[in-house]
Amino acid sequence: MNYSQKLLLIMALLSSSVAFGQITEDPDDRRSQGKDPLRTQTPEGRPLPFRQRLRFGGGINGFRFGNPFSLGASPVIAYQATERLLVGIGGTYTYTHYKAPYYVPTTYKQLGGRGFVMYEIIPSILPNLYLHGEVENTTIQVKDDQSSQRQSFGLTAPLVGVTYSQPISRRFGVNLTALYNLNYNDNAGLARSIYGSPFVLRLSFF
Repeated sequence: MNYSQKLLLIMALLSSSVAFGQITEDPDDRRSQGKDPLRTQTPEGRPLPFRQRLRFGGGINGFRFGNPFSLGASPVIAYQATERLLVGIGGTYTYTHYKAPYYVPTTYKQLGGRGFVMYEIIPSILPNLYLHGEVENTTIQVKDDQSSQRQSFGLTAPLVGVTYSQPISRRFGVNLTALYNLNYNDNAGLARSIYGSPFVLRLSFF
């Protein structure tokens, strides 16, 4: 084998090693390069199976001690459809209780469900910033604890805004969401009792 053949063989081996390293690049390697782990592919470049694209989490909302007492939970299941597109569903349950002597003893139970879509807008300039749209349906059940009278009412609200997600791992992150309720003015009475404002802020984990 002459010198030029040896040189070509060495170059071929080196190029093969580099290509193999790129294909098998793991999340830690990407983080060391200032990049987030791939969301829909394995380290070998194959598509992730369905179950590994699922993200579970949620948040705690309406948290107040004293009078009134309030506590709520918002579970979420999301699916990483593409590197930039996330779709999901979520629920909301909030329990609020007003006590005497400052209030008429009343119990509120707020139940809701929503479907949402998040699309990463400009990952090359500002990664992890998502355009966020969702439709939420909420029902409030009210019980007068003195008379035991009950009533309920509901509202469907389209919400649009943005979410900034700080990834912790490939399938989990901290999300700060700011939304605007497009139905707030048309359903002012109901919307104020459920949201309190046309602007909705959330902190969630998924």
